[in-house]
Amino acid sequence: MKKLMIMLMAGLLVFSVPSIAFAQKDIAVEDTGIFNTKFGSNKKLLRTVPRGAIVNYIGDGKLSFRGTTGFSLLTQRLCPVSSNGWYAAVMKKTIRLPGDSGGANMGVNEVVRVKPTVTKKISGVTYIRCAVYSDAWGWNFWVKSSDVLRVDNYGFDNIARFTTL
Repeated sequence: MKKLMIMLMAGLLVFSVPSIAFAQKDIAVEDTGIFNTKFGSNKKLLRTVPRGAIVNYIGDGKLSFRGTTGFSLLTQRLCPVSSNGWYAAVMKKTIRLPGDSGGANMGVNEVVRVKPTVTKKISGVTYIRCAVYSDAWGWNFWVKSSDVLRVDNYGFDNIARFTTL
């Protein structure tokens, strides 16, 4: 009986520990760095991650980009590529986005988040909901879907940039 209980407890222990850590695909909203350690005086910059880079965010500040794995102190400069119906995108041109209270100027290749299921007609033109990053996310803007390029189909270690080539 004792052996049976030990085998049962060992089996439960095996199934209670996650065997695979799942990573999240994120995009860098601004340039950030990957460091060898989170804290300490021997912290060294391993790689710079440019704006628009699709990184593998492992969790707790740890990320991987193009073969370099380390820590980023500024994880607020990252956002998920796809989350709750919001998708990361880059601007195709420089425009002023209308907002519910004011507007925002956006340049080419700036990272925004769009929610294609929420639409609004402005002067007869259909716009989709858009979020803009400027030290924090502003969620009440609108953009034409033709003015953005969604990046949810991009793979890890790519840099999302719009080009007319």
